[in-house]
Amino acid sequence: MNQDKIKMREKLSFAMANFGNIPVMTLINGYLLIFYTNICGLSPAACATLFLIARFLDAINDPLVGFIIDHLPTRKMGHFRPTLILGTILCSANFLLLWFGPMLSTSGKLAIAYVSYILLGVLFPVMDISLNSLLPVMTEDMKERNRLSSIKGLAYVIGALVIGVAAPLILGDASNKQGYINLVLIMTAVIFFFSIIGTMGVKERVKPQMENSYSAKELFKILSQKPVYITFLAVLLYSIGSNIANAANTYFYTYIFEDLTLASIITLITCVTVFPATMVIGNLIGRFGKKKIYAIGLALAGLAPIIRLLNVRSIPLLIVSVLIAGIGAGFAAPLNYGIQADNTDYIEVSMGIRAEGAVASLSSFVSKCAMGIGGAIPGYLLQLAGFDSKAAVQNDNVINVIVLCVLILPAIVNVVAIVIFSKGYPITKEKLNEQTYLLREKRSKAGISE
Repeated sequence: MNQDKIKMREKLSFAMANFGNIPVMTLINGYLLIFYTNICGLSPAACATLFLIARFLDAINDPLVGFIIDHLPTRKMGHFRPTLILGTILCSANFLLLWFGPMLSTSGKLAIAYVSYILLGVLFPVMDISLNSLLPVMTEDMKERNRLSSIKGLAYVIGALVIGVAAPLILGDASNKQGYINLVLIMTAVIFFFSIIGTMGVKERVKPQMENSYSAKELFKILSQKPVYITFLAVLLYSIGSNIANAANTYFYTYIFEDLTLASIITLITCVTVFPATMVIGNLIGRFGKKKIYAIGLALAGLAPIIRLLNVRSIPLLIVSVLIAGIGAGFAAPLNYGIQADNTDYIEVSMGIRAEGAVASLSSFVSKCAMGIGGAIPGYLLQLAGFDSKAAVQNDNVINVIVLCVLILPAIVNVVAIVIFSKGYPITKEKLNEQTYLLREKRSKAGISE
């Protein structure tokens, strides 16, 4: 279908839009907890409670935002692009408040943190859900959609790697106030520029059909479809594990390796396996299907770090683990959004409605819920262990908690995530082919040619 063929310039724009989305949660996941404890002087437990309360509110907020976005009128610019631009502007402003508000305030630091962090739960979904809804409406062609999914996954991998390298170098150490100022200003500029420029360069080709819109009552039925909730549970658990590790990783490099800049070197080493794995993912999908490759990716990325338990201060073991995990990330990242698009198509086949925003809302909810729980667990445990933000050397209990959070707890929840997805996800390679055929037949009968 010629109109579904996407030019390279538009693919680059799509990559830019996704790249602009990355710094928000990546920086928050990796640095907000230690920023609040070491720079703003907030207690780890207070931060943990903040993360949990805000994410509890998101449990209600995200599906509603997805519902609202799905039911907004389609404008000349498209259905999802206007809300993506609006969400980017508002989220960028709040992102600055989230960091600078508590840092610059002489009193009420925790109150400002609460307001800005809860606002994040409202504003980021407008940006994130709109972005994640673009892929299914940019094309109906499965090959093009798989390419876009790979581009999206690759953009997230590259973006995370760039930030993983740049952030420690910009900071220097975890208690460098000026370093945080520079980092946040640079990343806000990245969010604003890449997201808006990228959004302007893409097109929405699959027009929403109002007769296929869904009611608020049907929203819960959509979210209860097996592919949707199985994906949700698996990705939620995996993301919680990742966020526990991410929240504690900065503490690991600061207090165990005693060198935050080492994180930049390790991130660069990850590239050795991430990019080759990403390059071969298309052939592997064609041979084994998305489900099998995604499960393998989760297993490699989620379980590789446990080999570091042999010697937590061993840099060679650290390198081996990140190389293995890089293969897993290269497999899983490109498939995250392709599976989401497949789930959207499943809803259309099974229920006869399009619900891009509803399905995409789960991705936003997972990101923030995982961030809340994953950030809260290290916060509470560090508080119990007697963490002292002013001490250059921490006691043995704190060191043990850091190891627990970076290596052990993530592995436990990741095993559960892998089992849930492997055993429960119903869209196998064969069923996906059948689903694609049924959609083509349906659209052909409706007069929509492919």
